[in-house]
Amino acid sequence: MLTIAQAIDAVSALFETYRPEYRGYRACEDAKGRPTGRHQWLFGVWGHDLSIGADTAFPYSRPNAYLVNYDAARNLPHVELDGRLCLTKVEFSTDPADAARQVLGEALELLDAHQTGAEDHDLQEDFTNYWNQRADVAAPALSLLYQERALIGSYVLAGDEVFAFASKELMLRWWDNRTGTAPRHTNAAFFVELKTFPLPSEFPADPRSLLELLQTHAVDDGKAMLKALSAVPNGVVLVLVGIAPSGRHQFAGVRLLKTLPSQKTGSRRKQSLKLRPGAKIAVGDLLDHYTIQRLSTSLLDSSASRSIIALTDLSDKRVVVVGCGAVGAGVASLLAKAGVGRLDLVDHENLGWENIRRHELGGRSVRHSKARALASDLRQDLPGMVEARAFSKTIQDLVLSGNHILKGADLIVATTGSLHADTYIAELARQEAPPIAVVFGWMEAWGVAGHALLLSGGGAQFMDGFEDGVPRRPASRNDRQPPKECGNSTTPFGAIEVVAVQAMVAELCLDRLLEPGLADTWRTWWTSGRNLARAEGQWTEDFKAMKPVASVSGVMEQQWP
Repeated sequence: MLTIAQAIDAVSALFETYRPEYRGYRACEDAKGRPTGRHQWLFGVWGHDLSIGADTAFPYSRPNAYLVNYDAARNLPHVELDGRLCLTKVEFSTDPADAARQVLGEALELLDAHQTGAEDHDLQEDFTNYWNQRADVAAPALSLLYQERALIGSYVLAGDEVFAFASKELMLRWWDNRTGTAPRHTNAAFFVELKTFPLPSEFPADPRSLLELLQTHAVDDGKAMLKALSAVPNGVVLVLVGIAPSGRHQFAGVRLLKTLPSQKTGSRRKQSLKLRPGAKIAVGDLLDHYTIQRLSTSLLDSSASRSIIALTDLSDKRVVVVGCGAVGAGVASLLAKAGVGRLDLVDHENLGWENIRRHELGGRSVRHSKARALASDLRQDLPGMVEARAFSKTIQDLVLSGNHILKGADLIVATTGSLHADTYIAELARQEAPPIAVVFGWMEAWGVAGHALLLSGGGAQFMDGFEDGVPRRPASRNDRQPPKECGNSTTPFGAIEVVAVQAMVAELCLDRLLEPGLADTWRTWWTSGRNLARAEGQWTEDFKAMKPVASVSGVMEQQWP
């Protein structure tokens, strides 16, 4: 194993060849002269003192590059306040000298770009990050849900976080999803459009410099700020909104807090700043009664950028999931995370202790309705959802009670584990005008195989694949009897197997939602030979003839039935 001493010697030997720019190595010490375990190699480049630094985990950590005694007023792109250069290439060689060489090379490329101005656009393109680097450490964080052309919304202060919403409607829905109640105290949040982005050195330190910034860079020349303060509120949140060269929105949050006027000597009365109707106060005097906080700003829906699917394509879709057991609950969760905005969950059963090792819900939900508990969890965990409704009934009872739950649905997911219920759903879906597509999902005994079947209502029927209540073309067979405690209504299988089937069913659902013309499709997942042997099962002859011989496990598409 390479020691840190060997790694340092190797890097130093390499950098010695970089004369005259290389200025030597030093071990870092604290204020009392004690070693910190950190190391630096120093260079002089284009008027900068450049340091390549290694921490105590080196050579099994990536070195970093710093500008020593960096002056933040220089507004250099990709440089943090402590002078660390934000380098983009995260991979590096396990050879310590080569790793240090790569970091130095990237640092020189960035400093060269500073010389030519090639990276200046990044100050606008990534404005939010530069703002967040300079946010006030003691201030709360701002989490934002934005809509195009928002002017006045609402904000809620909760602990050390400010939640701002582009409209009261968004706020009430999100807050109810997250907490189950309406917020007790709300205030106005003002959205200010920027025509140009300020440089980091222009970021405001007080209300006066904030007003100057807005008068220079805001479309309204600071009028929204003055309007917000005109009623002398205790607090105001401003959200600065600009569009980067790429077309992406960038945000910066500012919170203004009212301070009390100085108390007169000997006075026992608490001073306050209030205006009578019609009274006026000079702008300068008004600003003197406020302090500002620069808030680290992020989007409540920023997770959308991590998806390859445009969530807006799914936010208005409504999917009815009938059967919230091990398969259906996982499918519902995956669809919600993928961006489906409206889910109706139907299941008449309560969660039992026997469910918790393969179900989305755990011990906290035992003895509670599966549908209600799952809907509650989804609303809390994904509060940006439009709606998650729960119906603790069988689909038969729900429809017979007069509920037209299937009408207008974009898709039905049937994961009931009941042939009677699935047949009923299939018939109901075909009767709608136009027919509603249904994705059926089920697992074979012992979890060695699973199926996802899309029927659009215009072709094959669900029962075409069954004879006397038994699938015509199963993938597996097994003579083992299920444990008596299962009541012969289910067989053992684990979370690992069910996750594979959940993913297959959910993917077929997304395929149909994003491609409404997708024809009837039948997909089968099968487990590994090792897992099949553990379950003492066998593949059927028909299935062995179709599945790839060399595969460990996988998914196959067939024609139904």
